Amino acid sequence: MGLCKCPKRRVTTLFCFEHRVNVCESCLVSAHPKCIVRSYLQWLQDSDYSPQCPLCQAPLGDRDTVRLLCYDVFHWPCLSGWARALPPRTAPAGHRCPQCGGALFPPPNLQGPVAEALRARLRTAAWARPGLGLPLVSDT
Repeated sequence: MGLCKCPKRRVTTLFCFEHRVNVCESCLVSAHPKCIVRSYLQWLQDSDYSPQCPLCQAPLGDRDTVRLLCYDVFHWPCLSGWARALPPRTAPAGHRCPQCGGALFPPPNLQGPVAEALRARLRTAAWARPGLGLPLVSDT
């Protein structure tokens, strides 16, 4: 556990591998949206990390990104394309993180900066709206 350096000074287990600082969820969304973040213990075990999109292998800084609840980060166009390639009748529970298998959609009762940012991003995609319990709209 460590102390986040932001003005909120929250105790956290999250550690930014790129900047080598502890981060709270608020900082994760605002100041570290493209950074690889895991627990500090994972950093101690394996400080090797790849700042690339797991789906296309291009650097995360190249394009717009999205962070899932498991803290895995993807380019938004890559994740959206991957999800659109799933069979059309895939249930929301079938949409899983392509890297670790964690849930893609945040549960309705889950609160926090990462969940809110993910919901906001998912609302913009037609393939994701049913998983959020929203009506279908066309992709723009």
